[in-house]
Amino acid sequence: MAFGRQRRAPEPPVEPVSWEGIRKFVVSDVEQPATFRRKAVTGPRAVRVPAVVPKGQRFDPAVLVVQADPEVKAYELYDARDSRTPVCALAPVTGGRGGERYRVTDGQGQEIGTVHRTGATKRTIQHTWWLRQPGHPDVIARYHWAKGSAKDIAARGKAAAGRQAESLANSVVDSLLLGGDDSGDGSRYVHKPVTWRAGEEEVALESDHTDFGVRTYMPKADWLDLRLVFALAVLRAG
Repeated sequence: MAFGRQRRAPEPPVEPVSWEGIRKFVVSDVEQPATFRRKAVTGPRAVRVPAVVPKGQRFDPAVLVVQADPEVKAYELYDARDSRTPVCALAPVTGGRGGERYRVTDGQGQEIGTVHRTGATKRTIQHTWWLRQPGHPDVIARYHWAKGSAKDIAARGKAAAGRQAESLANSVVDSLLLGGDDSGDGSRYVHKPVTWRAGEEEVALESDHTDFGVRTYMPKADWLDLRLVFALAVLRAG
């Protein structure tokens, strides 16, 4: 007769999945979230696809995220099924004015598009991060009140930001509108659903968050290159 607690059967290994055609994903090192009976199971940082399993939820790796220098926002993404196969890469573009720009290239070094971080003075109108894919309208998440004429938008933006000096625009917008700078450090940011549109109407991308605080991404437009969405998600995660 055996005494004491029975040893639990080991969890099955988390197998990589295909990244092509993903309709929902997260960027995280969590393979299985913590529960009241179990600590979180982690693995390499990756684009992961949620899956429902008998013991809860699992996040299968699809694309591995590699950052050579933690001080530089440059990343290489590899197929999780074969870590030697590049999916895309992203690196900051120097120069320009009003925000940040990152060039996204495929495995052969050809440009796919760009990811942009809005300058502080425009964050009263649109979300911090947005996409540009050649041949299509810019993919931008504008606030619901940022519609109408330029005069109307400017007036509402001024009201939302208060009467603060322009030099304080970044902190004002962060605290009043975003709840933080959306830089990914998690210090003050309050997670909120975000909808990016191509043009005025077409929903191209949506983002929410999981129960354990990691953002989820749901591409909606069939023409939107997933590799651009991966790049945006990685940059938001920091």
